[in-house]
Amino acid sequence: MFWFIVLLLVVGAGFYFYQKLISIEREIHAEQEAYSVAVEEAAKSPADVPPAPVDAGTSLESIASENNEPTSLEEAILAEVIKQAGVKQTDLYPLFADVNKKQLQRLIKELADNGRLRREKVSSSYLLYPI
Repeated sequence: MFWFIVLLLVVGAGFYFYQKLISIEREIHAEQEAYSVAVEEAAKSPADVPPAPVDAGTSLESIASENNEPTSLEEAILAEVIKQAGVKQTDLYPLFADVNKKQLQRLIKELADNGRLRREKVSSSYLLYPI
């Protein structure tokens, strides 16, 4: 009899958590849909003008100072590193909350591999410096 009650409790808890996960999944889908609608509306606005191309000889400092909005995610990352030399890589994640963390990590590693910034390993993160 005891094992039957334990089994009922486990099944009941499993069903409860399953329902909780389903409701969380619905909330996430609703937020994603609202975000995509907002992005589509922003793309339709007439104020959305494509950025001017950047010369290959343009320095990173001039990109960061001339433009209020960088032309790409890589340039936005570089602009933040220029503004905050020695910033921890983990401190950049909240600044680029709309970008997937793994994508941001990959872009930062590519920038370091291409010689556009320098990474120094510090415990479980990296310090980022402009080059």
